[in-house]
Amino acid sequence: MQHFVLEQALNFLIQNGSVDIKPLESKVIRFSLIDSFLEVNFVCTNNRIFVTSDTNTPSDVAIKLKPNVFFALFKGEDLTDLLRQDKIQIHGDVKTAQLLVDLLTEADIDLEEMLSQYTGDIVAHEIGKKAEKFKKIAKDSSNPIEAFKNGLSDLLISPKVSKIYTNKNQ
Repeated sequence: MQHFVLEQALNFLIQNGSVDIKPLESKVIRFSLIDSFLEVNFVCTNNRIFVTSDTNTPSDVAIKLKPNVFFALFKGEDLTDLLRQDKIQIHGDVKTAQLLVDLLTEADIDLEEMLSQYTGDIVAHEIGKKAEKFKKIAKDSSNPIEAFKNGLSDLLISPKVSKIYTNKNQ
């Protein structure tokens, strides 16, 4: 299931972010999050990315990193700096890895605007505000995945004690 969700999310970013993945055509990128159960291949073909769990397939490049380093890339940290600090392990074609990072950071979409087409402006704006709060919590944390999980749990289980919930008087 997680492979399907990851594949849909990546292709959604590519399609709606006007990203051209032609430089990655026919490339296979093995991606592993250390200390997690995520190890997949990204197969780039026909202007799409397919996510497979068959890690026996030979890859052009293998990328291994910890979840907090993965989020650091999306926060704008430089791939070269992270490589120099040995926070990312890359085996194979480094140029392909750089192309993937460049393409994913290039994908800029306005999720609030897209959501408003289905929910209306007010609901989309409120969801956007909550998403920004989650983003800030994750950015300020040393373990963004754990912070996100805890924040979401607090919000759903006991919203009045959550830092994200703003209407505490109701």
